[in-house]
Amino acid sequence: MVLKDKRIDEIKELYDQLVMGDELNNADEEKKIELYNKNQDLSEQILSIIEEVLREDATNKDALFWKIRIYNGPYYDDVSVMMSTAQEVIDKLQEDKKAVFSAFDWLSWIYENKLELKEKAIEILHDKLIEVSLLKEDFSLKDKEFGETYYMIAYLYRELEDYSTAVSFYKLAYEHSPDHYYATYQGGNLCLERGEYEDAYLLLNSYYVFHGNEYSASFAKEIEKLYKAGKIEGNWDLISLMYHVGIDYPEEFGAKNTREYGMRFVNVIEEELNTNPDNKVVLRMKIRYYLVVEKNSKKAFETLQKYYALNKEVNSSMYFTYFELAEKYGVELEEYPVVCDGFYGYNLMTRFLEKGGELRGDDDERSLKYYEFSKKVGLLVLPQIEEYFDKGLGSKVNNNAHGYAMLCNNLGIAIRNVVYLTDKDYDKEICKEALSLHKKGYEYSPFIENLENGLQLAELLNAFEEKSYFANELLTYHDEFSSEWMSVQGRILKGFIVADKYDDAKDYYYKIKESFEAKEIEDEDIVSEMIYLASDFFTYLRYGKNDFEKTIAFTEEFFSNPMYFDLVEDVAKVNYWFSLSWAYYGLNNRIEANKYFDLLIKTYDGNSRYQSTVDEIPKEFRLPVEEQEATNRLWEMSKMELKHIDTYALMDRPENVDYLNDIVDYILQGGQFDVEGWITDDCHLKVCYRALRENASTEIYDTSLDFYFKNGNFTIRFNIDEREEKVKKFMGLLSKTIWAKEMYTYYYFYSEDEEVSSTYDVYGSGKYPEYDVLAETLWNTWVSKIKSLTK
Repeated sequence: MVLKDKRIDEIKELYDQLVMGDELNNADEEKKIELYNKNQDLSEQILSIIEEVLREDATNKDALFWKIRIYNGPYYDDVSVMMSTAQEVIDKLQEDKKAVFSAFDWLSWIYENKLELKEKAIEILHDKLIEVSLLKEDFSLKDKEFGETYYMIAYLYRELEDYSTAVSFYKLAYEHSPDHYYATYQGGNLCLERGEYEDAYLLLNSYYVFHGNEYSASFAKEIEKLYKAGKIEGNWDLISLMYHVGIDYPEEFGAKNTREYGMRFVNVIEEELNTNPDNKVVLRMKIRYYLVVEKNSKKAFETLQKYYALNKEVNSSMYFTYFELAEKYGVELEEYPVVCDGFYGYNLMTRFLEKGGELRGDDDERSLKYYEFSKKVGLLVLPQIEEYFDKGLGSKVNNNAHGYAMLCNNLGIAIRNVVYLTDKDYDKEICKEALSLHKKGYEYSPFIENLENGLQLAELLNAFEEKSYFANELLTYHDEFSSEWMSVQGRILKGFIVADKYDDAKDYYYKIKESFEAKEIEDEDIVSEMIYLASDFFTYLRYGKNDFEKTIAFTEEFFSNPMYFDLVEDVAKVNYWFSLSWAYYGLNNRIEANKYFDLLIKTYDGNSRYQSTVDEIPKEFRLPVEEQEATNRLWEMSKMELKHIDTYALMDRPENVDYLNDIVDYILQGGQFDVEGWITDDCHLKVCYRALRENASTEIYDTSLDFYFKNGNFTIRFNIDEREEKVKKFMGLLSKTIWAKEMYTYYYFYSEDEEVSSTYDVYGSGKYPEYDVLAETLWNTWVSKIKSLTK
């Protein structure tokens, strides 16, 4: 099959080189001979490939249709072959209804254009209608083919000047395809010419609603002639259609601008509303007048209120303006049921979605209101569209697979943002439904936005299978090894990582790495993407698996390839040093960790692109040299192993002051600063130098060791209290002032989110015997360590 596809692609490439039309017809005789020879050579090559494919598979539809085209080309021109091939498709490919319908279209075209037998062409199209009517389950294809076929029949009857019959078929085309570009335009104009104004409005308004381009001005000007001639007096549908088109294209009607055109109808609108204030069509004309001609939003809102009081339902995107103006004037809107079809519903929900996006981040409260209404409309319209595609029920307007896909996408986005702006809890049924919508919409009509947003939601839901589906589909939209393709590959790898599938992640990493390096790509953006992908894998090894040795090995192996440093030096250095520094940090190898942290700081501190990476470095590695050395002593002392731990009482031992001072002096070496660090995953130690106590009534100095325990959220403090005291001698007759020093052990307890303790106790009070035991263990251990170090 792959080989066949390649051969068909070859046919396309050759066919595009054929010279036809004006280029061939307008060439001089000498040039025509040259072009004839070129076309002959190309046509023979094309036909040779077609025959080769058909020898292998006689019913290859692509080859059969290319055969029809080539025999309708600038070299081969054989009607009989074209017809017999089309008939062959009809006879042999009955299971492929799209192919059969296309073959009927070819036959009809041949009778009309090659044989000039329009009646026979109509007969063929009636045969096609029988085939279409036999279609059972594919309601979308059925309506599409009915609409297109009825249009072609209408066109042929118009060519035969049987206008009455033509109109009937234009209307049939409209019934099955309300948005048919040609049926609505041509049929509407024909009805207008024949004075069939109700049908003219039906078709032309549909054209305006769905397509609304500059061609609308041509039929609007015809309506204007009828209006000025008094032939459509009271026909407000047609008058309104003319008015709205004129507002869009005022210059086409001889007006300088929208205001000049709109002013022509001020009195007409007012006169009608004075007579018939409930005329909804004219009310909508007046609303638009206030919005775009007079630009008076207050009057527009008042008129919108009258309109909705009559209408009692939300049936068009005009409601968005009503909603915004109500918000502007602080008016609570009445709850009206939403009864939009798929087209209006999609437009309405999308306008609310876009407004929600504009407000998000600046005014999340208002943003949420818009997202919620968008979600509401989407959830109401979606069942209508699904009922059409699943059962063929409801408005034919819903027959738009691409529109269905876009609705699914936008509804999914609305749901995701409602959740984000409320509780951020994506693990709920509505989010799972949104995820399935992205997938379903894509399957109905490939729409890349469904893949991108589906993948984002799947990542938020941590849904591994769905992440794989969306990401692998996304890959098909990007060139292999482009930066976008590499980015998606990175997200696939992250899927394995989040699911903790180590073997799959490793295999996938090596697969991408090896194929990437074999390509010898020199695009800086793409090389950067490869580095980011690898760094995600190293981070997984480091934090997800706590395998620091493997992290170092994989990092060194990857960056042993000099191409990364040669092409994107900064990206390579940052990721290389970052991975190694944190891996060595995890191994408690502070010397190696400090080496790479120091490189990051010296090279990239102050660099806006990499500052966030530098800011992640632990505080103790960003200190002045003297403080770093003190921190290293703290770290080394904490990791020191003892053969024997002696016992040192915590109470009534004056030498404890000396022990604590010895510990602090050893770590700080006289430095006037505090140092701190996590000495275990649960315990954080802070060494505080001799400092004056703040807010004390007398002069007091504190020197302390603070052991904070994350599990339990408490601190054990060994503290030297140092203050002046008067000592009396000789029966109180003599006295002198001395500095008294006592060591106390305190327990500080923290409530949730409390940084300064409001509750404490002291060692030996009897209230917390378990803390007393822990304090004794800490004290015995650290005094034993300092005595061992200072022997």
